[in-house]
Amino acid sequence: MENNINYNIVILGGGQAAAHAATTIRQEDESSSLAIITNENYLPYERPPLSKSFLLNKVKESDFLFYNEDHYKNLNIDILKNEEVINIDFEKKLLESKNKKITYTKLLIATGCKNRSLDLENVNSDDVYYLRDINESIQIKNKLDLAKNILIIGGGFIGLEIASSANQLGKNVDVIELADSLMGRIVPKEIATIVKNKHQKNGVNVHLNTKIISTTKIDDGYEINLSDNSLVKCDMIIVGIGAMPNIDIFKDSPLKIDNGILTDQNNKTSIENVFAAGDVANFFHPLYEENIRLESWKHAQNHGVAAGKNITGIKTEYKEIPWMWSDQYDLNLQLTGRCDQYDSFIKRGKDENEGIIYFFIKNNKIVGACGLGIGGKIGKDIRLAGMLSEKKVEIEEDFLSDPSSKLNKLLKK
Repeated sequence: MENNINYNIVILGGGQAAAHAATTIRQEDESSSLAIITNENYLPYERPPLSKSFLLNKVKESDFLFYNEDHYKNLNIDILKNEEVINIDFEKKLLESKNKKITYTKLLIATGCKNRSLDLENVNSDDVYYLRDINESIQIKNKLDLAKNILIIGGGFIGLEIASSANQLGKNVDVIELADSLMGRIVPKEIATIVKNKHQKNGVNVHLNTKIISTTKIDDGYEINLSDNSLVKCDMIIVGIGAMPNIDIFKDSPLKIDNGILTDQNNKTSIENVFAAGDVANFFHPLYEENIRLESWKHAQNHGVAAGKNITGIKTEYKEIPWMWSDQYDLNLQLTGRCDQYDSFIKRGKDENEGIIYFFIKNNKIVGACGLGIGGKIGKDIRLAGMLSEKKVEIEEDFLSDPSSKLNKLLKK
């Protein structure tokens, strides 16, 4: 081993939760030695641009860093780049990479997620692209410069955002999805249909209820037979079929794991002085009174901030209302709260120009909302729906369904 290093606080993972946790720690604790360990060669950066503005050459890498290098230097936060941790000994409070042994007093695990992979018969794995980090986005961008016909497997947010970007770059795009609707069960079918129609109007071929039957290598690409009797010729394959918590290194450890690292509402894991935040954490949510795991920009940020406070001894209960978004063409889709456990729903708005929102109702209260509109049309009402959900405000159906009624009036009751 080259180096033996000791820190008071170590953050494992170099994403959004890590950046905000480290910054928060420094705001509360100026003296403890602090390091972020990342297996990438970049400072912590935003992920949403990777499938949108970065692919469309509207931004460069430095544009979506959370903080520049001076920020970390000024706060005396060490960033250990290109360090793949291969072993963790919780008893000894020891992390080992190929080059270093790093000991800690307190540890925050913020390792995020990894892509679900897919084995395709007769397809070289090097010809299959995934999107999780900058390097993969650069690979996709470089291939898109050369490719003409793109096959995207998976009709979730990532797959559709890439489809939108590739289409805007003038590529022929096919999207295949096993389910009978895009974007999973939590997005109302009518909203999913509007998104599907938008893609089709722009020339994207969307195949629902469809799977791959066979693949054949041809020249520089592939011929792919689909279960809907389509034959797709492509010179690029992108897979976006979801993600899993990045927990492989902990599987034989005493850390309690169940769809991620189990934590309480204060980021604490089953091991003393070990915390978890962001996509990797399956945390107890006081409002829903159950453990949930979230993969979203806002959650990673706010959960990281809460972790930073809890690590420094400022007890902070994390009870943020979930929120996420997706931009495709000029459509903005937003979702807040829980849209999978409800008694009924109420629709507001008639089309994407006006903005459409579905409010999901349980016990006469909003538990979640999902909306779609041109630009930021539905953003304010989605935020207010989240606030109404948090405050458990009772609602009236006629009021919610009327686009002219102001939701903030309900907060003043």
